[in-house]
Amino acid sequence: MTINVTVGNNQHSLEKNPIKVKLNIRKTIDGSILIMDHNDVDIVIVPSQKKIIIFPKSSLHDDIYACQDRVFNFLASKGVIKRESVQAGDVYGSLQAEYPEAVNNADATQLVLFTISKFLEEEKPHMEMEQYFEDEFEKRLLRPDESDSTELGEIPHSEKKGTITPNKLRSYIVGLGPYG
Repeated sequence: MTINVTVGNNQHSLEKNPIKVKLNIRKTIDGSILIMDHNDVDIVIVPSQKKIIIFPKSSLHDDIYACQDRVFNFLASKGVIKRESVQAGDVYGSLQAEYPEAVNNADATQLVLFTISKFLEEEKPHMEMEQYFEDEFEKRLLRPDESDSTELGEIPHSEKKGTITPNKLRSYIVGLGPYG
């Protein structure tokens, strides 16, 4: 029993109807493509090595690895990368994967760019919500409401507050405790 599967319409040509995406991209001296649309990571496509590298934008934390994992899982689910090639990169905190050569005269780098743009579209609401929470947190710290703040002098000053005695700070640092 034979099963025939037809994917797409052979009459459609991307040269006649190009697909346009809008990304914040820079091209490096060596021809690599740097995508900087994500809040947490920068995605680098190295066409000469058929490689995708994801670098953290700031300090490394659990959210960075989770983001890198989401990107590569998305790309693997779309068949853009070789799942077995995902590994740690040469730079601390980076992950990298290889992508195969495209068949039927397609440009593999263009397909990778398009698929990454689709990932960023899906990720955009999540990034906007994170940014909103960060902005609200900062706003509450810098400009608190009346119920969350007190006037200067409203709370009386006392010589000792809390559990750490001001003159015995060294004993806490050394680890001897309050009675050391």
